[in-house]
Amino acid sequence: MNSQSSSRAADVPEVALQDFNVDRRTGFVPPHMPLPRLPAEWEMWEATSDAARWQKLKAAEQLLVLDGPQKLVEEEKALAWRKRVDKMPVLSVENIKGNRRALRRAHGVLSSIVQFYAHTIPSSEPIIIPRSLTVPLLRVSKELQHAPFITYSDHALHNWSHKELQDEAALPTSDNLQSQLTFTGTPDENELYMTDVRLELKGAVAIELLRLATDEIEGGNENNVRIAEYLNQTAGVIEKMKDMLMSLKKLVRPEIFYHEVRPWLVGAGDDIWGRSWTWEDHEKVEGSEVMLTKISGPTAGQSPLVPALDAYLGIKEDDRKSLFLDRVRGYMDHEHEEFLQSLRSKNQTIRSFVKKIAKEQGVGSSVLLAYNAAIQAMKSFRDEHLIIVTLYVILPSKKKTRNVIGATSSATIENGVVQGDTSCKDVTETAKGRTGDEKKEDPAVQLMKGLKGFRDHTDQTCL
Repeated sequence: MNSQSSSRAADVPEVALQDFNVDRRTGFVPPHMPLPRLPAEWEMWEATSDAARWQKLKAAEQLLVLDGPQKLVEEEKALAWRKRVDKMPVLSVENIKGNRRALRRAHGVLSSIVQFYAHTIPSSEPIIIPRSLTVPLLRVSKELQHAPFITYSDHALHNWSHKELQDEAALPTSDNLQSQLTFTGTPDENELYMTDVRLELKGAVAIELLRLATDEIEGGNENNVRIAEYLNQTAGVIEKMKDMLMSLKKLVRPEIFYHEVRPWLVGAGDDIWGRSWTWEDHEKVEGSEVMLTKISGPTAGQSPLVPALDAYLGIKEDDRKSLFLDRVRGYMDHEHEEFLQSLRSKNQTIRSFVKKIAKEQGVGSSVLLAYNAAIQAMKSFRDEHLIIVTLYVILPSKKKTRNVIGATSSATIENGVVQGDTSCKDVTETAKGRTGDEKKEDPAVQLMKGLKGFRDHTDQTCL
């Protein structure tokens, strides 16, 4: 935990959601629609992003399955687009400083252009991000205190709009959502991101219920009937979250996710040809060296939702999980990261109370039964997440139906953008201090071991 976050957390006796941009109705999702387009001063960025999407550019990894003439056409199309980016001026961000909605939109647009740019560069060439992207993205990221790469926040939390026209101030609803920015324009990619948002909205109900239970206990009221009801309702909400996660199998085709969407979401540290990214003029932005160390691709593990539920319920962190959370929190919205840290630093209010009641009233206590139901719901959610990761990441990475050199390399499976706790990279990074045999394991095996460990640890939390 960094000193700034820990000091603020220590100053907050009770978590005030509004101080952390957490809404009681929508949770970590902004209650009002994100800015759909930047003002005219930055239209060049919007138009460049649009052009990449409309031209249906292909990532270098995708070109490996094309024949010579097709590959040449795609490379020339991408080269022409990149030359357009190279010629763009370095636009100032002074006029959007302090405007959070505009800064978030700028971050999403610029980081998506960076992904288009980097991943269309042929495998034989170095990846050099031009100053026209480097400087404004770093400046925007500095203002937001956010990683200068595309993150879960960019493609989920701040990437929704109302499907049917409504007042921009209207709250988001699960049945009226669509993505603002995608790489492929496919319904699958849209549903991938909007499933995350639906989960966040449903999870907001659980966050509020657990906050109420915590306030009840910390306030000294300790109305057992009411606390048990909060916990029972929480269990029901988490079960509905699991059902939403299961719906992904009907909405997103695994082969489309893995072969069409995933290549655009690969992080700067996971190039399948082992190339590092160079950022032109990055030294012009103070603090860029530190910012550019956050090079993972986006995963739903960068959402604070599941870790926040864990923290409220008192699901303990072993060393592996603590290391994972310390890695991914740097990719969260800064205020959300502080909120999560404030929860992690607090005593296990609910769990301690339940243990006390169980000691006084025995195993038949309604509070104990309700608490265990909530824990089992979290375990069930993680069971479903294991299935999703298997379908969308593990199995496609092992298929030999495509004759692609390196298609099953570890780098290509480290960006499973599915709802849950982690990505392969974030889990396997925690294994670096392990024995020689474990280090040699396939990353997919390490991924599943890590996720199963999180699931089993949840199950062991029952009292």
